[in-house]
Amino acid sequence: MVFFEGFLIGLAMVVFIGPVFFTLLKSALNYGFWAGMMVALGIFFSDVVCVGLCSFGAIPFFENTENQFYLAIGGSVILFGLGLKYLFKPNVNVDEQVKLHAGHYTAYFTKGFLVNFVNPFVFLVWISVIGLAQGKYGNSDDLWIFLGAALVAILVTDSLKVVFADRIKKFIQPKFLLRAYQVIGVMLIGFGVRLLVFALG
Repeated sequence: MVFFEGFLIGLAMVVFIGPVFFTLLKSALNYGFWAGMMVALGIFFSDVVCVGLCSFGAIPFFENTENQFYLAIGGSVILFGLGLKYLFKPNVNVDEQVKLHAGHYTAYFTKGFLVNFVNPFVFLVWISVIGLAQGKYGNSDDLWIFLGAALVAILVTDSLKVVFADRIKKFIQPKFLLRAYQVIGVMLIGFGVRLLVFALG
């Protein structure tokens, strides 16, 4: 029952359409399943680190306004950079036989990790989830089952997004793909602006 409740919370978090969603989509469409999965794993491990930090006493650090400011500035720089790259150099790739090397996998994993980790909203969401879980389960084993289930649900939903993007790629014309990447670039720049407003607000 505890696992099921945590899993549902993780599934509910799919409604938060943020920069990680568009980064995940772009990577899967551009270089296929494994590139998308490495981004998904980067996001997952970033969430694991967020949960670990918040659970073991770092909540005051991430609730501190000054720390949120620096996180938001760092996040906005990364999002601006990615957004401009996708907008002006989208690198449309329709070759399904493209070979990815170890360095590529590391780069996609790192991209997923950083885009998620430097977003202060991610920490605020996890602080709320952890507060909810601690209020119900205290610091018992059920707390960790709940949080683990939420993390598993996020990995499952991100993996399904990758599978979907990889499957529909062969039906998409390069011109449409180019426009889609440019839209993703604009969205990422928009999220960068949002983070900047958050930092300066």
